[in-house]
Amino acid sequence: MVLDQSDLASEYVEDILAWIKVKETKVSKLQLLSPQLDSRRQLVDWSCEVAVKLKLTTQTVHLAVKLLDHFMDGHDIEDPQLYLVCLGCLQLAAKMHEKETNIPRGSKIVALLPRPLSLSSFLSLEFVMLNFFQWDICMPTSCYLTELLLPLSIHLNDWQHGRPIANFRTAKEELHVAVKEMLDIGLQEETMMLVVPSLMASSILQASRLVCGMFPGWTDQLESMTGYTRDQLEQITDSLVSLHKLHGEEVLCPVDEGYHSNISVGCSPEK
Repeated sequence: MVLDQSDLASEYVEDILAWIKVKETKVSKLQLLSPQLDSRRQLVDWSCEVAVKLKLTTQTVHLAVKLLDHFMDGHDIEDPQLYLVCLGCLQLAAKMHEKETNIPRGSKIVALLPRPLSLSSFLSLEFVMLNFFQWDICMPTSCYLTELLLPLSIHLNDWQHGRPIANFRTAKEELHVAVKEMLDIGLQEETMMLVVPSLMASSILQASRLVCGMFPGWTDQLESMTGYTRDQLEQITDSLVSLHKLHGEEVLCPVDEGYHSNISVGCSPEK
């Protein structure tokens, strides 16, 4: 879903946020008991590599990982089948977020598996997964909310590095790159799995503003729109900033590069 400034100026944004917060309370909480939890980072990285090949959007990837987390939490899956489950999650997520012409065909999906599998077996898995989720795979993600709120995350009257912003376009691009890096960190880190999307998205925006030297770190407008105060965001924001520093000069693009995002700077091919 592509949203622009005019969308954010409408009254519907607050309604969307309110609906998402209600939806969050209805999504079952992860128990973190999956025997495959140690393989999660590898599975996330592999899913992102597949997303690059299939030219899927960032929102599709984030929903696919959320579906993967919940499906693994409810099943003991043998290692050879984990990649199949990843592809099933990507396929379901693509049907939610992609244009019809960009939804990958089952035959193309199956060809990406490390081991041969019949198309009928893959379709059977898709049906099993839909039944597990009771045909409700419309789960909120931090990526969707971050992209929704992103145009509100920087203003002409903001300060950067102790002075008024000199070049707004450059500052905006710097912020967008930071947001994409924070999204990647949030997607990969097991410690972030239990954070609800609205809180995660808000923390991502605040952390991104902080690492870009923007003041204030959390604006009154964002607080009013999201309903989250600086104090409520502090713990997750501090964790994101620390992880961002820990990565340092490490390349985050194995998760980020190649698949598309509405954030039109950084490693994404969209301009």
